[in-house]
Amino acid sequence: MEDKFKIRKAVPGEGEKAAELIRRVREAMPEEEKLWLSIDALSEEAAALDAGELYGYFAEDEDGRAGGVFLADIPGLKEYNLGRHLDFSEDKLKLVAHMDTAAVLPECRGHRLQQRLMLAAEEELRQAGYKYLLCTVHPNNPYSHGNLEKMGYRAVWQGLKYGGKLRDIMRKDI
Repeated sequence: MEDKFKIRKAVPGEGEKAAELIRRVREAMPEEEKLWLSIDALSEEAAALDAGELYGYFAEDEDGRAGGVFLADIPGLKEYNLGRHLDFSEDKLKLVAHMDTAAVLPECRGHRLQQRLMLAAEEELRQAGYKYLLCTVHPNNPYSHGNLEKMGYRAVWQGLKYGGKLRDIMRKDI
């Protein structure tokens, strides 16, 4: 299959573009799968991307239309750092990056966009000195679970997050 998508780093000011794509993906999901994508803080994520506080990436076709987006967060010592569930020391918490939000439009699936977006983020995060990549995924989401496992992530914790939603924490050391 010919690949018509290119991965590029988002720039400050593209927060609403990312948020709109994530909203479109969620709207297209069957009702029972909407639990898989937690977007409670989407406006905050958009503002953080605009301010250059998130790592963001787009998958765009040859006409510049976004078919996928990925956001990574650096939680530092903040209370929401997923490393706290894993009893990370303060030194290790400083080396954590959250592989936060991946969304691919249904009509753009089949091009490994989630994987490719995440790999772009992983490389930049590795170069920036981060060592622990953590993310959450709904335990019943076979697509994201499978993609993450193929990329070397493993489930290391399960519990309630985001206002009582069941999630697995997935971990990859780089």
